[in-house]
Amino acid sequence: MRTLSRLLLSLTLLVPLAWGQDEETVDVSARELIETAQKAEELVKEKASSDPNALAGQSTPLATMLGLRDAMRRKDYETAGEHLDRRYIDDAVGQYSDEALIRALAYVWNRQNINDITSISDDPQGRLDDGLPNYRDQIGSVRLQAEEIPIYLQRVPDGKGGRVWKLSNATVAKIPAMWEELGYNDSIVKIAKWLPEFYFLGMENWQVVGVIVFFLIAWPMAMLASYLLMRIALLIPNRFPLGIQRFFHGPMKFFLYIMFARALINELGLSLTARILLDSSGVDYIAFTVLALGLLSLLRDYQIRKMQYAGNTHYVALLKPFTTIVKVLMVTVIALFWAKQAGYDMSTILAGLGVGSLAVALAAQKTLENVIGAITLYTARPVSAGDFCRFGNVTGVVEEIGLRSTTIRTLDRSVLVIPNSMFSSVEIENFSQRDRIRFFKRYQMEVPGSAQMQQVLAEVREMLQQQNKVMDETISVRFETIVDANAILRLDAGVDTLDFQEYLAVAEALNLGLLDIAERAGVRFTGPARLNLDAPREPASAVS
Repeated sequence: MRTLSRLLLSLTLLVPLAWGQDEETVDVSARELIETAQKAEELVKEKASSDPNALAGQSTPLATMLGLRDAMRRKDYETAGEHLDRRYIDDAVGQYSDEALIRALAYVWNRQNINDITSISDDPQGRLDDGLPNYRDQIGSVRLQAEEIPIYLQRVPDGKGGRVWKLSNATVAKIPAMWEELGYNDSIVKIAKWLPEFYFLGMENWQVVGVIVFFLIAWPMAMLASYLLMRIALLIPNRFPLGIQRFFHGPMKFFLYIMFARALINELGLSLTARILLDSSGVDYIAFTVLALGLLSLLRDYQIRKMQYAGNTHYVALLKPFTTIVKVLMVTVIALFWAKQAGYDMSTILAGLGVGSLAVALAAQKTLENVIGAITLYTARPVSAGDFCRFGNVTGVVEEIGLRSTTIRTLDRSVLVIPNSMFSSVEIENFSQRDRIRFFKRYQMEVPGSAQMQQVLAEVREMLQQQNKVMDETISVRFETIVDANAILRLDAGVDTLDFQEYLAVAEALNLGLLDIAERAGVRFTGPARLNLDAPREPASAVS
């Protein structure tokens, strides 16, 4: 068990490696993200239907963002550049092209923000209640290590006597600094230009390729790491090397594979949208589920091996279904946590599970009764597999106590299957748990003389004491009573054996000895020997 404890400790140290992210976690679910995107598309359709020039104008902050969004989707960077206010910026920034500035700002913006255009003002005056000058609106910010840079839209002269909204020159001037810290290097730029330009789930072309490559690289890394961890674990003496090897070759390797892949993917600088979708995909929960189920199986097999060494094999059949129930509960809980993170309404899910559980409980009432009966049989242990017992009017050997029923091999060699709910609720007589077998008889004979009866009693007592299998402290030989001129001789003794055939041999010897004693004393039996109701009832065929 010490081996497994150390293993669990090492796992807790490995988990943070995969979840260490360089971006601040945002409490936005995939469902909320999708709903935001749907609202944005509906807003664009509504604006386009009401005003054909809505995507070309810059009269409001919203119109500017819609136009910039449309131009970038069409890869029309000349039109997109018209949304930048490049007045009064220094020459160092002025040397960058409109395309370079737009693409750089889009990349660093997407790493920390969600494009929620529905929150942008559609008033030509902009927002007047945000504490900013009436010619400026803030649509977000970009966090650097040393500062947080606000992203502004600003109303500026259009050179024709009017005013339009553009990305402010203060924001444009900060784009090189934002790119310097959050952007990617020149080699990535070359790869991005070499690949066909496309986007998938908020990722650029080179990021999609990077995700695929990192998933491929993570597999040999996981194989190597799991092998090394397995070798370390096997250095500790244990009785279960094959189980540990199966755990590291299966669940642990898959868990490490996902961990390494996530750790590598986190270095790609994914957009906030891509990170939310990746976190809500359930891959992390699948990895943890596989690891947890593998650990449960490992602990179960370890306990089974431990019980077998201790001789408690009767608990093995109960441990397996119990572990299955724990696994089902664990998977259900993990699935609920994933659903909550993905943005689903937990009250609705739990209500549905409650109704479904009630229906399942009603349908499986008998099954549950049998399972509870099995638990009762395994905990109280009135019988075990291999025991010879009597259940009602059925006598036989218990062959198996399963989760639903108990199998008994009867005296005529037929197989009787009894539901556990019934088997555990009635009287069970377990013959295999006796410490001895009782020899109890009453013999009926003609009333002899006093001397004859004393001779019979003395010789019968001596015969019982001389029998090796008869326990001296249990011997009781009495002239019990006289019924209708017949003497009743009562014999009671314990035979030190659990083997019924051996008991029958001892009983046979005692009966023959009793006949010999009666013959020598001149006593005549008046009726057949009668088996008392308390005497053993097993026939000779009980032992096969």
